[in-house]
Amino acid sequence: MRKFIMIGATILVAACTRPAAEVEKIEICTEVGDFGMLVNAIEITVNNPRSIKGLTAADFDLVNNVPGGYMNPATGKMYEEYQDDGIVVSTNKNILRIEATPFNKAGRREDFRNIIPWELHCSIDSALNVTPDMVAGEKIDVLDDCIKGSFTFAGLTREYMLHLPKDKDGNVIPNVPLMVWQIGGGEYDKDMMTVATANRCLVSLAKQGIPCAALVFAIANPNYTYSASLYPEKIELIDRNNALQMAFIDQLIAEGKVDGSKLFCAGASSGGGCTMRFMMQFADRFKAAIPCCAMDPIVPIHQVEEKYPGQYTDDVEKVWKSDKAVYKWNGTDMELGAMNIEAFVNLPMFFVHAASDRTCKVASTYAYTEARKRLSATQDKMLIYSDEDLAKWNVPAMLSHFSWVPLLNDYAEGSSMNWLVKQM
Repeated sequence: MRKFIMIGATILVAACTRPAAEVEKIEICTEVGDFGMLVNAIEITVNNPRSIKGLTAADFDLVNNVPGGYMNPATGKMYEEYQDDGIVVSTNKNILRIEATPFNKAGRREDFRNIIPWELHCSIDSALNVTPDMVAGEKIDVLDDCIKGSFTFAGLTREYMLHLPKDKDGNVIPNVPLMVWQIGGGEYDKDMMTVATANRCLVSLAKQGIPCAALVFAIANPNYTYSASLYPEKIELIDRNNALQMAFIDQLIAEGKVDGSKLFCAGASSGGGCTMRFMMQFADRFKAAIPCCAMDPIVPIHQVEEKYPGQYTDDVEKVWKSDKAVYKWNGTDMELGAMNIEAFVNLPMFFVHAASDRTCKVASTYAYTEARKRLSATQDKMLIYSDEDLAKWNVPAMLSHFSWVPLLNDYAEGSSMNWLVKQM
Protein backbone atom coordinates (compact mmCIF):
# COMPACT_ATOMS: atom_id res chain seq x y z
CA MET A 1 0.00 0.00 0.00
CA ARG A 2 1.25 3.51 -0.81
CA LYS A 3 0.53 6.65 1.14
CA PHE A 4 0.48 10.05 -0.59
CA ILE A 5 1.65 13.01 1.52
CA MET A 6 1.11 16.62 0.36
CA ILE A 7 3.94 19.01 1.31
CA GLY A 8 3.33 22.44 -0.20
CA ALA A 9 2.92 21.90 -3.92
CA THR A 10 5.01 18.76 -3.94
CA ILE A 11 3.63 15.27 -3.69
CA LEU A 12 6.00 12.84 -2.08
CA VAL A 13 5.32 9.10 -2.22
CA ALA A 14 6.25 7.36 0.99
CA ALA A 15 6.32 3.63 1.12
CA CYS A 16 4.15 2.53 4.00
CA THR A 17 4.30 -1.21 4.15
CA ARG A 18 2.98 -3.31 7.00
CA PRO A 19 5.80 -5.45 8.44
CA ALA A 20 5.43 -9.17 7.86
CA ALA A 21 3.84 -10.92 10.79
CA GLU A 22 5.93 -13.18 12.98
CA VAL A 23 3.53 -15.51 14.75
CA GLU A 24 4.25 -16.47 18.33
CA LYS A 25 1.18 -18.55 19.13
CA ILE A 26 -2.12 -19.68 17.62
CA GLU A 27 -5.11 -20.66 19.76
CA ILE A 28 -8.68 -21.56 18.90
CA CYS A 29 -11.80 -20.77 20.89
CA THR A 30 -14.31 -23.60 20.82
CA GLU A 31 -17.72 -24.58 22.13
CA VAL A 32 -19.53 -27.86 22.58
CA GLY A 33 -21.84 -28.53 19.65
CA ASP A 34 -24.57 -31.07 19.06
CA PHE A 35 -22.28 -33.42 17.16
CA GLY A 36 -18.84 -32.52 18.50
CA MET A 37 -16.72 -29.44 18.98
CA LEU A 38 -17.15 -26.19 17.06
CA VAL A 39 -14.57 -23.45 16.49
CA ASN A 40 -15.97 -19.95 16.98
CA ALA A 41 -12.76 -17.89 16.93
CA ILE A 42 -9.05 -18.06 16.10
CA GLU A 43 -6.56 -15.98 18.08
CA ILE A 44 -3.12 -15.27 16.60
CA THR A 45 -0.44 -13.75 18.80
CA VAL A 46 2.30 -11.91 16.89
CA ASN A 47 5.52 -10.27 18.07
CA ASN A 48 4.82 -6.89 16.46
CA PRO A 49 1.37 -5.25 16.82
CA ARG A 50 2.01 -3.17 13.67
CA SER A 51 1.96 -6.33 11.56
CA ILE A 52 -1.76 -6.85 12.25
CA LYS A 53 -2.89 -3.23 12.31
CA GLY A 54 -5.68 -2.32 9.90
CA LEU A 55 -6.62 -5.87 8.89
CA THR A 56 -10.29 -6.42 8.09
CA ALA A 57 -12.64 -9.34 7.51
CA ALA A 58 -12.16 -8.92 3.76
CA ASP A 59 -8.53 -9.97 4.19
CA PHE A 60 -9.47 -13.45 5.45
CA ASP A 61 -11.23 -16.50 4.12
CA LEU A 62 -12.13 -19.78 5.80
CA VAL A 63 -12.28 -22.96 3.74
CA ASN A 64 -13.71 -26.37 4.62
CA ASN A 65 -15.71 -24.68 7.38
CA VAL A 66 -19.07 -26.38 7.79
CA PRO A 67 -21.70 -26.77 10.51
CA GLY A 68 -21.27 -29.61 12.96
CA GLY A 69 -22.99 -32.86 12.08
CA TYR A 70 -22.79 -35.62 9.57
CA MET A 71 -25.05 -34.52 6.76
CA ASN A 72 -27.53 -31.83 5.88
CA PRO A 73 -31.02 -33.30 6.45
CA ALA A 74 -32.44 -30.81 3.95
CA THR A 75 -30.32 -32.16 1.08
CA GLY A 76 -29.34 -35.63 2.26
CA LYS A 77 -25.74 -34.76 1.36
CA MET A 78 -22.65 -33.75 3.30
CA TYR A 79 -22.57 -30.14 4.43
CA GLU A 80 -20.99 -27.59 2.10
CA GLU A 81 -18.84 -24.67 3.20
CA TYR A 82 -20.60 -21.63 4.61
CA GLN A 83 -21.27 -19.09 1.87
CA ASP A 84 -20.81 -16.37 4.47
CA ASP A 85 -18.06 -17.16 6.98
CA GLY A 86 -19.36 -14.51 9.37
CA ILE A 87 -15.83 -13.26 10.00
CA VAL A 88 -15.29 -10.39 12.44
CA VAL A 89 -11.73 -9.14 12.99
CA SER A 90 -10.45 -7.35 16.08
CA THR A 91 -7.06 -6.68 17.66
CA ASN A 92 -5.88 -6.25 21.22
CA LYS A 93 -2.26 -5.14 21.30
CA ASN A 94 -0.40 -8.02 19.62
CA ILE A 95 -3.36 -10.45 19.49
CA LEU A 96 -5.43 -10.78 16.32
CA ARG A 97 -8.86 -12.30 16.95
CA ILE A 98 -10.87 -13.70 14.06
CA GLU A 99 -14.40 -14.61 15.04
CA ALA A 100 -16.55 -16.66 12.68
CA THR A 101 -19.80 -18.54 12.41
CA PRO A 102 -19.07 -21.66 14.51
CA PHE A 103 -17.74 -24.47 12.34
CA ASN A 104 -16.83 -28.12 12.80
CA LYS A 105 -13.47 -28.39 14.52
CA ALA A 106 -12.66 -31.53 12.54
CA GLY A 107 -13.31 -29.94 9.16
CA ARG A 108 -15.53 -30.79 6.20
CA ARG A 109 -16.69 -34.34 5.52
CA GLU A 110 -16.31 -35.58 1.97
CA ASP A 111 -18.08 -38.74 3.09
CA PHE A 112 -18.48 -40.68 6.32
CA ARG A 113 -14.82 -41.70 6.32
CA ASN A 114 -12.90 -38.78 4.91
CA ILE A 115 -12.62 -35.34 6.50
CA ILE A 116 -10.77 -32.37 5.00
CA PRO A 117 -9.35 -30.06 7.70
CA TRP A 118 -10.44 -26.41 7.80
CA GLU A 119 -7.99 -23.65 6.88
CA LEU A 120 -7.79 -19.89 7.40
CA HIS A 121 -6.29 -17.92 4.51
CA CYS A 122 -5.02 -14.34 4.70
CA SER A 123 -4.69 -12.51 1.38
CA ILE A 124 -2.44 -9.82 2.89
CA ASP A 125 0.16 -11.91 4.71
CA SER A 126 0.62 -15.67 4.29
CA ALA A 127 2.24 -15.78 7.72
CA LEU A 128 -1.29 -15.37 9.11
CA ASN A 129 -2.59 -18.46 7.32
CA VAL A 130 -3.71 -21.11 9.81
CA THR A 131 -4.20 -24.86 9.60
CA PRO A 132 -5.25 -27.08 12.53
CA ASP A 133 -1.77 -28.57 12.96
CA MET A 134 -0.47 -25.07 13.79
CA VAL A 135 -2.84 -24.62 16.74
CA ALA A 136 -1.03 -24.69 20.08
CA GLY A 137 -3.91 -24.11 22.49
CA GLU A 138 -7.67 -24.29 22.90
CA LYS A 139 -10.11 -22.29 25.03
CA ILE A 140 -13.39 -24.15 25.58
CA ASP A 141 -16.46 -22.09 26.43
CA VAL A 142 -18.12 -23.11 29.74
CA LEU A 143 -16.02 -26.27 30.18
CA ASP A 144 -12.86 -24.33 31.02
CA ASP A 145 -14.78 -22.86 33.93
CA CYS A 146 -15.93 -26.26 35.24
CA ILE A 147 -14.58 -28.00 38.32
CA LYS A 148 -12.86 -31.27 37.48
CA GLY A 149 -12.07 -33.99 39.98
CA SER A 150 -12.70 -37.54 41.15
CA PHE A 151 -14.90 -39.04 43.84
CA THR A 152 -14.76 -42.37 45.67
CA PHE A 153 -17.74 -44.18 47.15
CA ALA A 154 -19.06 -47.75 47.43
CA GLY A 155 -15.75 -49.15 46.24
CA LEU A 156 -15.72 -47.08 43.05
CA THR A 157 -13.72 -44.03 41.98
CA ARG A 158 -15.15 -41.94 39.15
CA GLU A 159 -14.08 -38.68 37.50
CA TYR A 160 -16.56 -35.85 37.25
CA MET A 161 -17.02 -32.39 35.78
CA LEU A 162 -19.20 -29.84 37.54
CA HIS A 163 -20.42 -26.47 36.32
CA LEU A 164 -21.44 -23.99 39.02
CA PRO A 165 -23.11 -20.77 37.84
CA LYS A 166 -21.61 -17.42 38.80
CA ASP A 167 -23.00 -13.94 39.30
CA LYS A 168 -22.01 -10.88 37.26
CA ASP A 169 -18.98 -10.35 39.51
CA GLY A 170 -17.70 -13.87 38.92
CA ASN A 171 -18.69 -15.27 42.30
CA VAL A 172 -20.20 -18.76 42.55
CA ILE A 173 -23.91 -18.55 43.33
CA PRO A 174 -24.70 -20.73 46.38
CA ASN A 175 -27.56 -23.21 46.79
CA VAL A 176 -28.56 -23.47 43.14
CA PRO A 177 -30.63 -26.21 41.49
CA LEU A 178 -28.67 -29.14 40.05
CA MET A 179 -29.14 -31.12 36.86
CA VAL A 180 -27.15 -34.38 36.82
CA TRP A 181 -26.72 -35.96 33.38
CA GLN A 182 -26.43 -39.71 32.80
CA ILE A 183 -24.09 -40.50 29.91
CA GLY A 184 -24.86 -42.69 26.91
CA GLY A 185 -23.24 -46.02 26.12
CA GLY A 186 -21.01 -44.39 23.51
CA GLU A 187 -19.26 -42.48 26.29
CA TYR A 188 -18.82 -45.41 28.67
CA ASP A 189 -15.24 -46.16 29.67
CA LYS A 190 -13.98 -42.99 27.95
CA ASP A 191 -11.89 -40.09 29.25
CA MET A 192 -13.60 -37.17 30.98
CA MET A 193 -13.24 -34.73 28.08
CA THR A 194 -14.82 -37.20 25.65
CA VAL A 195 -17.75 -37.49 28.04
CA ALA A 196 -18.03 -33.72 28.55
CA THR A 197 -17.92 -32.88 24.85
CA ALA A 198 -20.12 -35.70 23.51
CA ASN A 199 -23.20 -33.48 23.73
CA ARG A 200 -24.38 -30.23 25.31
CA CYS A 201 -25.31 -31.72 28.70
CA LEU A 202 -22.92 -29.46 30.67
CA VAL A 203 -23.41 -26.30 28.66
CA SER A 204 -27.11 -26.28 27.76
CA LEU A 205 -28.41 -24.49 30.85
CA ALA A 206 -25.33 -22.29 31.16
CA LYS A 207 -25.64 -21.00 27.58
CA GLN A 208 -29.25 -20.08 28.33
CA GLY A 209 -28.09 -18.04 31.30
CA ILE A 210 -30.05 -20.20 33.74
CA PRO A 211 -28.48 -20.32 37.23
CA CYS A 212 -28.41 -24.08 37.59
CA ALA A 213 -25.46 -26.37 38.31
CA ALA A 214 -24.73 -29.21 35.91
CA LEU A 215 -22.90 -32.43 36.78
CA VAL A 216 -21.67 -35.37 34.74
CA PHE A 217 -19.59 -38.38 35.75
CA ALA A 218 -17.36 -40.47 33.51
CA ILE A 219 -18.73 -43.96 34.05
CA ALA A 220 -16.16 -46.68 33.48
CA ASN A 221 -18.71 -49.46 32.97
CA PRO A 222 -18.34 -51.61 29.94
CA ASN A 223 -21.32 -50.68 27.79
CA TYR A 224 -24.11 -52.58 29.50
CA THR A 225 -25.69 -53.49 26.15
CA TYR A 226 -29.25 -54.44 25.34
CA SER A 227 -31.20 -56.56 27.84
CA ALA A 228 -28.69 -55.77 30.59
CA SER A 229 -31.41 -56.68 33.08
CA LEU A 230 -30.62 -60.33 32.37
CA TYR A 231 -27.18 -59.83 33.96
CA PRO A 232 -27.33 -59.03 37.71
CA GLU A 233 -23.69 -57.94 37.80
CA LYS A 234 -24.34 -55.26 35.15
CA ILE A 235 -27.43 -53.93 36.91
CA GLU A 236 -25.62 -53.92 40.25
CA LEU A 237 -22.83 -51.83 38.72
CA ILE A 238 -25.30 -49.34 37.22
CA ASP A 239 -26.95 -48.95 40.62
CA ARG A 240 -23.59 -48.71 42.37
CA ASN A 241 -22.57 -45.88 40.04
CA ASN A 242 -25.82 -44.10 40.84
CA ALA A 243 -25.18 -44.54 44.58
CA LEU A 244 -21.77 -42.92 44.09
CA GLN A 245 -23.34 -39.98 42.24
CA MET A 246 -25.94 -39.51 44.98
CA ALA A 247 -23.22 -39.50 47.65
CA PHE A 248 -21.38 -36.78 45.72
CA ILE A 249 -24.57 -34.76 45.36
CA ASP A 250 -25.07 -35.02 49.12
CA GLN A 251 -21.59 -33.55 49.55
CA LEU A 252 -22.49 -30.63 47.27
CA ILE A 253 -25.63 -30.03 49.34
CA ALA A 254 -23.66 -30.14 52.61
CA GLU A 255 -21.19 -27.61 51.20
CA GLY A 256 -24.01 -25.21 50.29
CA LYS A 257 -23.32 -25.41 46.58
CA VAL A 258 -26.57 -27.13 45.62
CA ASP A 259 -30.17 -26.86 46.82
CA GLY A 260 -31.20 -30.35 47.91
CA SER A 261 -34.86 -29.60 47.22
CA LYS A 262 -34.17 -28.86 43.54
CA LEU A 263 -32.40 -31.90 42.14
CA PHE A 264 -33.07 -32.96 38.55
CA CYS A 265 -31.81 -35.91 36.50
CA ALA A 266 -31.68 -36.48 32.75
CA GLY A 267 -29.87 -38.77 30.37
CA ALA A 268 -30.03 -40.24 26.90
CA SER A 269 -29.82 -43.76 25.47
CA SER A 270 -28.00 -45.89 28.05
CA GLY A 271 -28.16 -42.74 30.16
CA GLY A 272 -31.93 -42.68 29.75
CA GLY A 273 -32.01 -46.18 31.17
CA CYS A 274 -29.67 -45.12 33.98
CA THR A 275 -31.97 -42.18 34.69
CA MET A 276 -34.82 -44.64 35.21
CA ARG A 277 -32.75 -46.74 37.60
CA PHE A 278 -31.49 -43.64 39.42
CA MET A 279 -35.10 -42.66 40.08
CA MET A 280 -35.90 -46.22 41.17
CA GLN A 281 -33.25 -45.77 43.88
CA PHE A 282 -33.71 -42.13 44.86
CA ALA A 283 -37.14 -40.93 43.70
CA ASP A 284 -37.70 -39.22 47.05
CA ARG A 285 -34.61 -37.04 46.52
CA PHE A 286 -35.36 -35.63 43.08
CA LYS A 287 -37.87 -33.06 41.87
CA ALA A 288 -38.17 -34.22 38.24
CA ALA A 289 -36.44 -36.37 35.62
CA ILE A 290 -36.11 -36.52 31.83
CA PRO A 291 -35.43 -40.00 30.40
CA CYS A 292 -34.46 -39.58 26.75
CA CYS A 293 -34.52 -42.46 24.19
CA ALA A 294 -34.08 -44.79 27.15
CA MET A 295 -32.40 -48.19 27.00
CA ASP A 296 -33.72 -51.24 28.83
CA PRO A 297 -31.91 -51.96 32.11
CA ILE A 298 -35.19 -52.90 33.79
CA VAL A 299 -36.55 -55.63 31.50
CA PRO A 300 -35.51 -56.74 27.99
CA ILE A 301 -37.22 -54.56 25.37
CA HIS A 302 -34.78 -53.80 22.57
CA GLN A 303 -33.97 -56.55 20.09
CA VAL A 304 -36.73 -58.58 21.77
CA GLU A 305 -40.17 -59.09 20.27
CA GLU A 306 -43.24 -58.95 22.49
CA LYS A 307 -44.95 -62.31 22.89
CA TYR A 308 -48.24 -60.44 23.20
CA PRO A 309 -49.26 -56.74 23.02
CA GLY A 310 -48.46 -55.02 26.30
CA GLN A 311 -45.86 -57.56 27.45
CA TYR A 312 -43.15 -54.90 27.93
CA THR A 313 -45.45 -52.88 30.18
CA ASP A 314 -46.47 -55.95 32.18
CA ASP A 315 -42.83 -56.92 32.67
CA VAL A 316 -41.79 -53.42 33.78
CA GLU A 317 -44.68 -53.15 36.22
CA LYS A 318 -43.81 -56.54 37.72
CA VAL A 319 -40.22 -55.48 38.39
CA TRP A 320 -41.27 -52.19 39.96
CA LYS A 321 -43.64 -54.00 42.33
CA SER A 322 -41.02 -56.58 43.25
CA ASP A 323 -39.30 -56.63 46.64
CA LYS A 324 -36.04 -57.02 44.69
CA ALA A 325 -36.48 -54.21 42.19
CA VAL A 326 -33.26 -52.24 42.71
CA TYR A 327 -29.87 -52.35 44.41
CA LYS A 328 -29.25 -49.84 47.20
CA TRP A 329 -26.15 -49.08 49.26
CA ASN A 330 -26.66 -50.36 52.83
CA GLY A 331 -23.50 -48.82 54.22
CA THR A 332 -21.41 -51.86 53.51
CA ASP A 333 -22.48 -53.18 50.13
CA MET A 334 -25.16 -53.00 47.45
CA GLU A 335 -28.31 -54.88 48.46
CA LEU A 336 -31.42 -55.75 46.48
CA GLY A 337 -34.60 -54.24 47.84
CA ALA A 338 -37.98 -52.77 47.02
CA MET A 339 -38.62 -49.36 45.48
CA ASN A 340 -40.38 -46.51 47.19
CA ILE A 341 -43.35 -46.81 44.86
CA GLU A 342 -45.18 -43.78 46.26
CA ALA A 343 -42.20 -41.45 45.76
CA PHE A 344 -41.49 -42.96 42.35
CA VAL A 345 -44.95 -42.30 40.92
CA ASN A 346 -45.17 -38.85 42.52
CA LEU A 347 -41.92 -37.82 40.82
CA PRO A 348 -42.84 -36.16 37.50
CA MET A 349 -41.02 -37.43 34.42
CA PHE A 350 -40.86 -36.01 30.91
CA PHE A 351 -40.14 -38.80 28.42
CA VAL A 352 -38.45 -37.89 25.12
CA HIS A 353 -37.92 -40.19 22.15
CA ALA A 354 -37.92 -40.26 18.35
CA ALA A 355 -40.58 -42.32 16.64
CA SER A 356 -38.13 -43.87 14.17
CA ASP A 357 -35.24 -44.44 16.61
CA ARG A 358 -33.30 -47.40 15.23
CA THR A 359 -31.06 -47.88 18.27
CA CYS A 360 -33.44 -47.68 21.22
CA LYS A 361 -36.94 -48.25 19.96
CA VAL A 362 -39.69 -46.01 21.18
CA ALA A 363 -41.46 -49.02 22.69
CA SER A 364 -39.34 -48.56 25.81
CA THR A 365 -40.75 -45.08 26.42
CA TYR A 366 -44.31 -46.30 25.86
CA ALA A 367 -43.73 -49.21 28.25
CA TYR A 368 -42.27 -47.01 30.99
CA THR A 369 -45.01 -44.39 30.78
CA GLU A 370 -47.82 -46.94 30.68
CA ALA A 371 -46.39 -48.91 33.61
CA ARG A 372 -46.13 -45.69 35.63
CA LYS A 373 -49.75 -44.89 34.82
CA ARG A 374 -50.73 -48.28 36.20
CA LEU A 375 -48.92 -47.36 39.42
CA SER A 376 -50.99 -44.12 39.52
CA ALA A 377 -48.47 -41.63 38.09
CA THR A 378 -50.40 -38.60 36.84
CA GLN A 379 -47.78 -35.90 36.18
CA ASP A 380 -45.75 -37.49 33.39
CA LYS A 381 -45.32 -35.91 29.97
CA MET A 382 -44.10 -37.39 26.71
CA LEU A 383 -42.71 -35.87 23.51
CA ILE A 384 -42.18 -38.13 20.50
CA TYR A 385 -40.24 -36.53 17.64
CA SER A 386 -41.01 -37.25 14.01
CA ASP A 387 -38.25 -37.26 11.40
CA GLU A 388 -39.52 -33.83 10.33
CA ASP A 389 -39.16 -32.58 13.90
CA LEU A 390 -35.57 -33.84 14.08
CA ALA A 391 -34.70 -32.23 10.74
CA LYS A 392 -35.53 -28.83 12.23
CA TRP A 393 -32.59 -29.44 14.61
CA ASN A 394 -30.30 -30.66 11.80
CA VAL A 395 -30.67 -34.31 12.78
CA PRO A 396 -31.02 -36.52 9.68
CA ALA A 397 -33.40 -39.48 9.75
CA MET A 398 -30.48 -41.93 9.78
CA LEU A 399 -29.51 -40.45 13.18
CA SER A 400 -32.99 -40.53 14.67
CA HIS A 401 -31.51 -41.92 17.91
CA PHE A 402 -30.07 -38.45 18.57
CA SER A 403 -33.22 -37.07 20.23
CA TRP A 404 -30.98 -35.50 22.89
CA VAL A 405 -30.10 -32.83 20.31
CA PRO A 406 -33.52 -31.12 20.35
CA LEU A 407 -33.85 -31.98 24.05
CA LEU A 408 -30.77 -29.94 25.02
CA ASN A 409 -31.43 -27.09 22.58
CA ASP A 410 -35.15 -26.46 22.81
CA TYR A 411 -36.40 -24.17 25.59
CA ALA A 412 -39.63 -23.14 23.87
CA GLU A 413 -42.98 -23.48 25.57
CA GLY A 414 -43.96 -27.16 25.72
CA SER A 415 -40.39 -28.46 25.51
CA SER A 416 -38.89 -30.71 28.15
CA MET A 417 -36.19 -28.18 29.13
CA ASN A 418 -38.78 -25.42 29.48
CA TRP A 419 -40.77 -27.79 31.71
CA LEU A 420 -37.68 -28.48 33.81
CA VAL A 421 -36.68 -24.81 34.19
CA LYS A 422 -40.17 -23.88 35.36
CA GLN A 423 -39.67 -26.19 38.35
CA MET A 424 -36.41 -24.58 39.47
